[in-house]
Amino acid sequence: MKKQRVTKKQKRQAARFRALSVRIFAALMVLGGLLGLMFFVRPDTSDVEKRKLTEFPKITLSALWNGEFFSDLSLWYSDTFPMRDALIAADHKMESIYGVKTSTMMVGNQKQSDDIPDKKKKESGGAKKAEEVKEISAPDSREMEAEIQNQIQDSLYVKDGAAYTIYYYDQESADIYTAALSNAAAKLKGDTDIYSILVPNSTGVVLPEEEQAKLAGADEKQAIDYYYSLMDGVKKIDTIDTLRKHRDEYLYFRTDHHWTQLAAYYVYLNFCEEKGLEPNDLSEFDKMTFSPFLGTFYQELQNADMAANPDSVDAYVPMATNDMTYTDTDGSEVKWHVIEDVSSWNESSGYYCYIGGDKPLSVIENPTLDDGSSCLVVKESYGNCFIPFLVDHYQTVYIIDFRYAQNNVMDFVKEHQIQDLIIMNNISIIGSKDVATTIAGLLQ
Repeated sequence: MKKQRVTKKQKRQAARFRALSVRIFAALMVLGGLLGLMFFVRPDTSDVEKRKLTEFPKITLSALWNGEFFSDLSLWYSDTFPMRDALIAADHKMESIYGVKTSTMMVGNQKQSDDIPDKKKKESGGAKKAEEVKEISAPDSREMEAEIQNQIQDSLYVKDGAAYTIYYYDQESADIYTAALSNAAAKLKGDTDIYSILVPNSTGVVLPEEEQAKLAGADEKQAIDYYYSLMDGVKKIDTIDTLRKHRDEYLYFRTDHHWTQLAAYYVYLNFCEEKGLEPNDLSEFDKMTFSPFLGTFYQELQNADMAANPDSVDAYVPMATNDMTYTDTDGSEVKWHVIEDVSSWNESSGYYCYIGGDKPLSVIENPTLDDGSSCLVVKESYGNCFIPFLVDHYQTVYIIDFRYAQNNVMDFVKEHQIQDLIIMNNISIIGSKDVATTIAGLLQ
């Protein structure tokens, strides 16, 4: 086939067109900035990013006095610039048509992280007393769900077709969360062991430390170490140090905010060591793979590099049983599988293969054991791919997703004589006061 030659005239025309496009885009940015001075043109939602934007802060005397209002005002201003969706769409268009790529960029809000105290000094004053935690009321479930989404996807670093959540530390959330676990451990001492598994984001594991330092977020290892230092009577499972030793492996999805089940397996090994269990070798499991997978980051960003290089989801089937039952939000009981075949589902559904997704209550009965052993895992979606590894070690595995929980955890533990209470969460998610408060309420 004869190759078509491009004339000098055509090259000059293409160059002029690209230059004109860049000028138009720049002009739109300037215009958007000018319009940003006007309140009435600022959006409150983003269809492109599929989220609610930062709301204008409430004006109170206390917020004005301590400076909180002005900090929140800055966040609102930067997050609600006029023509937001149009400009984001234009950026994607420039990339797809002209190959003008922003392979490294920041997306969303840049927040202010609290300073993480020295874990040895415990400058925050240690865990709050139980009565202090009880005074905090839980948020509306819908508001909490939106907050969780913002914690994960509101501030992203995008590089080479992968997205990374920037972590921001919040002292008040840390105090509430650690106090809740410490108080629960004190109440259950002698009857139930409490394990804490704090999972880092891909940012804290995959990216080199010097690159992390440039992102203006908080140090995830320092935060996890500090959280653990405040927990009394709780068995702490190492996550970030172990995962960093395997950082060159496929531990996190590029197009989704979750970790892979391989990453969960390495943490499972640490749990077994702490618990005194003999872990199963990964080669002993039957493995299912679902591909292509384009997860939450891709759904938000619609990034062309992500679409060209999708993820795949590996799922390891428990040896004892693959059967489970979950109670849905409407109270109905559904028989399901610990690892569900989702190969016929759409390309965004790969992570739903684990335990049926996020349900108020799930139960897995191991028919090979009759020793009365049991555990309860209180989690959000990061726990989903970890739980299948527990099935072979307990007669009964109970699962409560705190976002949809209809049971008080402490009452449930006592009623079912739970042996091990495992509280497992992503470090960004518990950085929300709403999340920390909700978990504290369940552990009262």
